[in-house]
Amino acid sequence: MTTIRKTMVTALTALALTGLGAGVAAAAQVGDGIPDITFFNASPYTMDVTGVDQPIMPANIIAEIAPGQSVTVPGYTLQARAGTGINVSEGDRQTHVTDISAIQITGYQPGVATGCTPFRGRTNAKEMGCMVQTPNVIAGESGPMQISIWTANPKRNGAATDLDATAAGSDPAAMGNFLSGLATINPSSVSFDTNVDSVGWGTGKQMMAGAPVWNCGSEDANEQIGGGATHEESTSVTGTLTLTQGIKLFDTVDTDISVSISAGHTWTSSTTDTYTVGENIAPHNVGWLGSIPSTETVTGAVTATPAGADPVVISHISFTEPGQSQPGKPAYQYVTHTRAMTQDEISTYCTPSAVAGSTRHLDTVTGGTVGDVSGGTATSIN
Repeated sequence: MTTIRKTMVTALTALALTGLGAGVAAAAQVGDGIPDITFFNASPYTMDVTGVDQPIMPANIIAEIAPGQSVTVPGYTLQARAGTGINVSEGDRQTHVTDISAIQITGYQPGVATGCTPFRGRTNAKEMGCMVQTPNVIAGESGPMQISIWTANPKRNGAATDLDATAAGSDPAAMGNFLSGLATINPSSVSFDTNVDSVGWGTGKQMMAGAPVWNCGSEDANEQIGGGATHEESTSVTGTLTLTQGIKLFDTVDTDISVSISAGHTWTSSTTDTYTVGENIAPHNVGWLGSIPSTETVTGAVTATPAGADPVVISHISFTEPGQSQPGKPAYQYVTHTRAMTQDEISTYCTPSAVAGSTRHLDTVTGGTVGDVSGGTATSIN
């Protein structure tokens, strides 16, 4: 048996991304239109959103956001209340923190932008970090644009901002976007704490190993079945059952991240294993081999260190890797399957001109597809 480990980046579907923030459908993402925006607070201070030059007072506040939380504001609300620019502030009366940045909220191209373009004639506070993530519709992303704010205030004296993905009101989807955006800019700025909280073991989804073999003859055929199977595990930030947006951290963030990641992506870890076995396949039956990976799920904390700022530590994040060996158990289990072909399958595969992508050898045909790869009679192989 051979095992190959690789990493890949996978875009979430539009359906999955509707769970991001408040799940508001995206408005215009580029140009002069005001998009729907998810404001995420990665700062330890309260975050307020108002129109440019509007005092921070209750009547003017469009959104007030606690640390680790987010608010999604529809584009039409921003247009009516703020025009094309907003004030984003972080504040705390006890420590006398009153930092304000004036941010332009239109004209961003798809992808990740740090520094956030200042509103015309204004500057952004050096005590605040800002990142804009704009979905790339062409790449299949959808959902609100996300603006994330973190603190660079020297009053922190190096102290980390501690956030909890499972805390009441926390937005794991926005946390996932925030971390993946920072990792896009600098993969080494995001790391998983090796002092994990817990490790759990399980099994992944059964996948077909190699191609199915179709016995079109009138006698049993003893054939080698199996081959390569690729298993993937996408990982969500824990703390919710309804959100599928997440981050993917494998090992200690062995990242292979596309520069196109913005909002609406997840990191996916995959392994490819190869195994073959001899199997008797009855006449007009199809046989194939299933591969089931062992999975290891690790829960702990992720530390993000934005440039020029103190760390942001998000606890209770879990990630899952397939093809991991639990002590005393194999990394992969293999299951043989055989079942009778349907009449349509007999017509498709048992003709001289079998379907493209298949190989004929005497009375057997290798290739094609099987609808339910986990169905049929199963025999475990240790």
